[in-house]
Amino acid sequence: MRAYRRISDLPPGRRLKAILGNVLRRLRPDLSEAVDAAPFDPAWGSAAKLVRNSHLAEAVGNRDHEKLRRYFTHYWSSGTSVEFFDVFGYRFDELFLRYHAVIANHLADLLPKLGDGPIRLVEVGSGDGKVLEWLSAQMPGVETFFGVDLNEREIDKCRERHRDSTRLHFHAGDLYEWLRANPAPRTILVTNGGVFEYLLEHEMRTLFAELHESCSPCLVAVTESIADDHDLDKEPHSITYGREFAFSHNYHAMLRDAGFAIEWERNRPTQPGEESHPVRWYQILASGAAHVAKHASKENLSTLLFTTAHFAGV
Repeated sequence: MRAYRRISDLPPGRRLKAILGNVLRRLRPDLSEAVDAAPFDPAWGSAAKLVRNSHLAEAVGNRDHEKLRRYFTHYWSSGTSVEFFDVFGYRFDELFLRYHAVIANHLADLLPKLGDGPIRLVEVGSGDGKVLEWLSAQMPGVETFFGVDLNEREIDKCRERHRDSTRLHFHAGDLYEWLRANPAPRTILVTNGGVFEYLLEHEMRTLFAELHESCSPCLVAVTESIADDHDLDKEPHSITYGREFAFSHNYHAMLRDAGFAIEWERNRPTQPGEESHPVRWYQILASGAAHVAKHASKENLSTLLFTTAHFAGV
């Protein structure tokens, strides 16, 4: 799937739907407003879906990533997202275990970087909990596992399934709020299979910077899809792409700019006949070292202030 840098980059079918949606928006401004307020309401029919396509294409043309982000949030917190978990439940076996579980081996090799003390693993977008359950079985050296997801239905199911567990815990809500309320060193942040692609670039950069600040030493393990033509050497910023109008992020640049050391990377284009083809899967592991002690010398303090200003974009 290629990037959408302008409306003309959209597939012909999506452009046609957007054109039809534009006509409906002029004829039915009330419907346009209602769709924009609740874009993935399960009750919407074909007309409303065309209007939604028009809004999405308009956001691409205007580079209105805030609007796209709002639509993503509504989808994952609405009843419409039930279809994803019901239809794509097989992805744990067919996608994660078959192609992407190798990241856990590299992650286990990096655990000594976290030093002595209890380690926690936090999966953002934990969904049905299968990946988190699998990781808990593979990594006995990690004390606790937390799954954070916007979808309360899936979180409730996970809580019920693991109600007697002392290692597995699940939270319905926003990752930022949870991390800010629960900072702790020796944190491993994990995402798998399309989670960060629904967050804005500045949100991602803030997340990595705050994680490095409040949870170091820490590790980040990312498995996300990105645009086939996203040049990670020349395009550090995020680009809209794919069927869902999600964001192709340059995770290498984001993590590096937040002060992380890149430990391992893997680019994996899918092959014909493979689930979710054509798409480009990108995996990366990064480590964040513990911060300088509070009683740093004056010489080190000036260096620290310069580095902090650099990462904050001052």
